[in-house]
Amino acid sequence: MATAKRLPSGSYRVRVYDKNTGKYKSFTAETKKAAELAAAEWLIKCQDEENQQITFQAAAEEYIKIKTPVLSPTTIHGYQTILRNNVDRLKNIPIDEVTPQLVQDWVNGLTVDKSPKTVHNIYGFFTAVMSYYDVDIRLGKIRLPSKTKKFKILPDVETVVDLFRGSDIEIPVLLAVWGGMRMSEILGIRRKDLCGDVLTLSQVRVTVGKEIIDKEQAKTYNSRRQLRLGQPIVNLIDSLNLQPDDYVVTYTRKQVYGRFVKTMRSAGYQITFHDLRHINASVMAKLNIPDVYAMERGGWSNTSTLKSVYQQTFDTDRQRIDQTIDDYFQDIYDTKYDMKNVKQRKNVV
Repeated sequence: MATAKRLPSGSYRVRVYDKNTGKYKSFTAETKKAAELAAAEWLIKCQDEENQQITFQAAAEEYIKIKTPVLSPTTIHGYQTILRNNVDRLKNIPIDEVTPQLVQDWVNGLTVDKSPKTVHNIYGFFTAVMSYYDVDIRLGKIRLPSKTKKFKILPDVETVVDLFRGSDIEIPVLLAVWGGMRMSEILGIRRKDLCGDVLTLSQVRVTVGKEIIDKEQAKTYNSRRQLRLGQPIVNLIDSLNLQPDDYVVTYTRKQVYGRFVKTMRSAGYQITFHDLRHINASVMAKLNIPDVYAMERGGWSNTSTLKSVYQQTFDTDRQRIDQTIDDYFQDIYDTKYDMKNVKQRKNVV
């Protein structure tokens, strides 16, 4: 708000822009503090009146518009999807008339055909909008559905390596199960990001609607990292004869995912591509890799480990950890290849 200025008469005046009239409104008082207080009270009253008139739909649209420059395209797309599909019961209601009872009824309706995780995400967007507009509503007693833990039967590494050896998505599968990389990270790799056997993850590729977007910022602070790739992966990438700016994986997210799921289902496994990161994490646990190194390799982070990761990771120890993991996968890769060749030779005989 503007600062009060002293007039020739000795009084103080504050001028505030009134967007409803397109003109400035003046507040004059004997003291500077009194003038500024009168202006502040008027602004608060205007804001309250504005909030009484704005619907949740309009408030949410404005919130998305304001947050667009600072949030990722995928997050904004998710907000837009929620607003388009999941707030019908709230969108035409002024935000100051939204009650806890109405919110609970809305949440209950969402729970009928949506997973607990989805309901939590939708509710999180709702509370963000309400908080941004500083709406005085008590939501402490709102009950959300309990998140359920799902159990999947994951294949071992040997099965995954064998199923995709020589396939057109062998590289992305190995990068996920061996390197613990996310799909968006894999799709964002360019040839110039690999120097020798060291891969620098500096960008990601995401799909927003039907548009493919390159993002220089990865998912989290720790996602921007370097990995030493196993020699079989390096050899596969080298064999592509790519130019520096060429992408290593040219398939879209949907194409990679579709091919992966189809192959896994044919083998009797109902898993997603992202589950390869879980397999990778399980392998590191099996090899007794300390959490600090496992989190650094996989790009996992939270406030309690950020400090320890960057203060206690030593180059010699990290190289030893990388070698342990590479030896494990290399042995599987070579063994499966040798066994396959033996079977082929027997069939020829």
